[in-house]
Amino acid sequence: MTDKEFEQGQYIANWAQLVEDKIWIITPVNQYDVSKDDRLLIPFIKDHRIGFVNQSAVCIVKPQFDKFQGEIKSPEALLCVAKRFSYGFLTSGKYEVRTYDSDKWGVLDSNGKLIVDTEYKDIAISDNFQLLTLHDFQKGYCVINRNGDIIVPYGKYNYIDGFTNGYARVKIGKVTNGSKMNDNFWGIIDEQGKVVLPLEYSSIWNFYDKPEFKYTKVIKDGCEHRFYFSTESLDLPSELKRKRIGFYDDYGTHYGEFAGSYAQDVMGYSDDVINDAFEGDPDNYWNID
Repeated sequence: MTDKEFEQGQYIANWAQLVEDKIWIITPVNQYDVSKDDRLLIPFIKDHRIGFVNQSAVCIVKPQFDKFQGEIKSPEALLCVAKRFSYGFLTSGKYEVRTYDSDKWGVLDSNGKLIVDTEYKDIAISDNFQLLTLHDFQKGYCVINRNGDIIVPYGKYNYIDGFTNGYARVKIGKVTNGSKMNDNFWGIIDEQGKVVLPLEYSSIWNFYDKPEFKYTKVIKDGCEHRFYFSTESLDLPSELKRKRIGFYDDYGTHYGEFAGSYAQDVMGYSDDVINDAFEGDPDNYWNID
């Protein structure tokens, strides 16, 4: 290998790490061609504020935000934007003020219109851009559609996750310290707000923003089950049941020992890989970020 080939290999590896770490490169505008950007709204920074231009280099949103999350690559897409604010209070028994910074989030559409004002503690956008889970500083959680119609009102649940593949986790109960002995109960709702898994589970594994997941793990009375989105049930779909019969593929790789696990049925890892990389425990896949 030549020195040039080695340097090129190092560059590719370093660039791949930047991509994995979700790094943003800040570039002077005279060194960047926005017409080649695949985003409909392209962020820029001026005077420490974020605005957006389009692919024709026209300023669509004046610089006014402190943060943003997401990308707009299609007309129906949405992204979250935030403005920073500071607040403070007197400490107990002392004449001193403690100040803190926080963010208030809103939502922009592909035209640069602010369809949700920047006043929320957190916002989760569904993967199809049709639903918004709003976390209000005082009222808690609700779900609206992009037209502003209420799907799930404030106060119904103590926590509502974002929607992926048409489903979201919900919780009743306010314990947040991770204690196993608490009155928290989890369930799952669909895009109409209908409960498809009753709120009687002590834990449901996070599946928001993970569209590749075909099921999620749910725990009740210490027993672990799998909730399958395709059937809205805890039953194993017939196409997965057939995989419980072990078989070898054309390359002699065996499947079947771990049939029914997410690592094999959904991600396609063979028995050999699970035994080797995951030390024989397919659930170790869930620990990979």
